[in-house]
Amino acid sequence: MVWDGDCSFCRSFAERFEASSNDVVEFIPYQSLNKKYPNAPKLDYEKSVVFFSSTSVTIGAEAIFSFFNVIGKKWPKKLYENSKLISKLSEFFYGCIAKNRKLFGFFSRMLFGDNFMPDSYKISSWIFGRMLGLVGAAAFLSFWVQAELIISSNGILPFAENLTQIESFIIKSDLDTSKWLAKPTLLWLYKSDLWLNMVLLVGFISSLSLAIGLVPHLSILLSWVSYLSIASVSEPFLNFQWDALLLEVYLISIFFVPWRVFDNKNNIESPSTIGRWLLWLLIMKLMLQSGIVKFTFFDVDGSNAWRDLTALEYHFWTQPIPSWLSYYFDMLPMVIDKIALFFTYVCELVIPFFILLPRKMRRIAGISLILFQFLIILSGNYGFFNLLTIALCISLFDDQYLRKFNFDLVTDGKPFLKSHIIFKKIKRGLSFLVLILFVYSFVIFLGKDLEGNRLLSAGLNKKVSVLEQKILDFSQTSRSINSYGLFRVMTKTRPEFKIELQYEDSLWVPIDFNYKPNRIKKRPAFFFPHMPRVDWQIWFEALYYENLLSDPFLLSSYQNFLSTMVSKDLKLSNISIDEFLSVKAKKILKTLPPAERNSYLNRLSSSLNSYLGHSYWFAMFLSSLIDKESSVFHNYRIKDNLDIIKMKVSLSHFTFNHDSKNSSNWWVKKDIEKSAFTIELR
Repeated sequence: MVWDGDCSFCRSFAERFEASSNDVVEFIPYQSLNKKYPNAPKLDYEKSVVFFSSTSVTIGAEAIFSFFNVIGKKWPKKLYENSKLISKLSEFFYGCIAKNRKLFGFFSRMLFGDNFMPDSYKISSWIFGRMLGLVGAAAFLSFWVQAELIISSNGILPFAENLTQIESFIIKSDLDTSKWLAKPTLLWLYKSDLWLNMVLLVGFISSLSLAIGLVPHLSILLSWVSYLSIASVSEPFLNFQWDALLLEVYLISIFFVPWRVFDNKNNIESPSTIGRWLLWLLIMKLMLQSGIVKFTFFDVDGSNAWRDLTALEYHFWTQPIPSWLSYYFDMLPMVIDKIALFFTYVCELVIPFFILLPRKMRRIAGISLILFQFLIILSGNYGFFNLLTIALCISLFDDQYLRKFNFDLVTDGKPFLKSHIIFKKIKRGLSFLVLILFVYSFVIFLGKDLEGNRLLSAGLNKKVSVLEQKILDFSQTSRSINSYGLFRVMTKTRPEFKIELQYEDSLWVPIDFNYKPNRIKKRPAFFFPHMPRVDWQIWFEALYYENLLSDPFLLSSYQNFLSTMVSKDLKLSNISIDEFLSVKAKKILKTLPPAERNSYLNRLSSSLNSYLGHSYWFAMFLSSLIDKESSVFHNYRIKDNLDIIKMKVSLSHFTFNHDSKNSSNWWVKKDIEKSAFTIELR
């Protein structure tokens, strides 16, 4: 192959072609041709590339196809020879590029960098496996220290009771379904706290195993099964987008990491193309959906703080658990807020498409998204979520770029089970099926995001086909093909629960949460990458309660629900509507006309069902606060030498304090009228 040695654009292509030729074809610039081959024919080598073979001499586009034919890719040459249209189009486009090499060279440098050498992603795949292992270990450890409080036999929602109720319901209802599909969890095997800790231990150890590169594919599989087992029985505490993202990353990473016994830095293996694209598409899905919902979902009053560029006036102090750094982010000038919003929209709606472009654009995407995640880490507390997203973004960087940071590579080692072709086919086949399912579900989720919540509130939501419903059902069961969309609607207030206990000595003592604001002088905590599940969940419950304050019936029925659940120590197994009707209420109902009585009972029943679905955990939390046998009681350091006779629950609004006159206060607090109610405990 003879090419123009004075053309940097030509040199880039020559280097790439030579690398893929496996020394079958010799490449030589025409300036050196006569020195090595004095009898070479005199052709216009400066105008186009020339390919010499033992039987022919070809020029231009035909020379390129002849080269491919020699190295084993025969179909381009056959198309060229058998189709006049393709041959004419090929020569036309080749001529356009050859005549404008400087222009195309400029754009190629913009997209590819200094060369056209094939991309490889060995280093990033090696780093990704380590980071995913560390993120997984942090996730398991963070939940492990809270497991006794949340789902143990003495926790808020004991998982054993939950599983027993599900099993009993399936049997009594004669449902044609498996309990393993209803709740995919290893905890079906043994409903004990010891087994719960064993599952967490397996997840933690498998994460560490992944971090050191020991049997990466099996480590990921064990981590996925363990985290799914915990998430399935920990609703609503493990029902957040970072939990869904971790499970989805686990699932698709099985096809990205090498299938070998030990993956170390001296035998790095190239990741599979499908596995790599699954990770890249997941980044696109996470970012695009998070960006789209900000413009298609509206508050109950029809406002959209993301559209009118006011979101960051509220975000830093209304987010679930701000840090002390959030306080200073909130003090930034308005112009900085606007710039930050613009950067957010670019990262979520524009940058993801760079992933589909050549490597230099992917590098820009990776750098931008990692910077975006670091800023989020600094401005709030979101557990391991941002670190997991950064790990995903690492996969965007090619080896050429990462070698600049002094990463040393050794050629491919011997893959695990390399001689067993059947395992390769299984891996390729499964990854292809997951890719199809991923892309199809991605389209479904995007369609729903583009519809927004106005159509849903108007009752105009689009009907779902049978296939779509099956995919959504699988997504819900496996929790590993998910929809995303962070901060669809920006909250503009910060209601916080105040829970007080009155002891028999008549003193009222407030419950002090470790991470939430409940005292105006309390400095917000920074606890990355830990995720305090109870504190986070109470933030949602306070917002839910605040929305009920405008409706007297919903307000009184919610207060009655909590009061009855706590004072009577009710559980799901012994709940009936009669428990929530006082003797006085029953007498009044008997005096009402049947239509009015039935209307009231139906509305009360509907409200109670809603509270059971949304707030049952909170009722159990309040009950556990006064139960001396519970983990909650001991976790919040409640006095055990005195009896508790009353509980008071109320809401207060919190905002950051930026008044220099009260510089010692981090918060401004204002009690919310009508929110307080008292629960008699004896």
